Amino acid sequence: MFFKTSNPAALAAWDQYLLDSQKLNEEARKLAEVLGGGGRAVFKTDVGGRRFYAMSFPGEERPFARELWTVQGKTTDWSCEPRRSRIPAHLRTLAKELADTWHDYRPVTSARTDALLSALGLDFSIALFGGLQWFRVGDVIYVSAGIKPAHDRMVEILSDEFYAAKKQAEASS
Repeated sequence: MFFKTSNPAALAAWDQYLLDSQKLNEEARKLAEVLGGGGRAVFKTDVGGRRFYAMSFPGEERPFARELWTVQGKTTDWSCEPRRSRIPAHLRTLAKELADTWHDYRPVTSARTDALLSALGLDFSIALFGGLQWFRVGDVIYVSAGIKPAHDRMVEILSDEFYAAKKQAEASS
């Protein structure tokens, strides 16, 4: 099912989500700069929002020492974070320094979608009943969802209008 809305509360919630995402990106860039080693932040995104997950480093080199980081692998989305246990005795001072740096610079902001979902008349059960796609073109938010939103906060539209708007959004980004 396809929907659209120009509800001011939904637009404000969308703007807040984007601001929180930008702040999260800035915090992650700061952590990457402080750690060095060419690392990049890895984020987790789901129906609840977007949050920092871990760091990913190219190659085998790691800041401080390789032994102080968890293993990057498929199960961790090729990301790693500082070890909390089984630290070699000769690296404990360095591990403390890494832990302090991680604690001080790890992104704490998360871009939550609670207000946006509420403004759109949706809730977290949307994850159970099919996918959720959304994007914004100007002052209109377009949504593709597996369930009908509550409270008639959005207008149901045809798929043609949704996909035409999606093409427009992709072309402008």
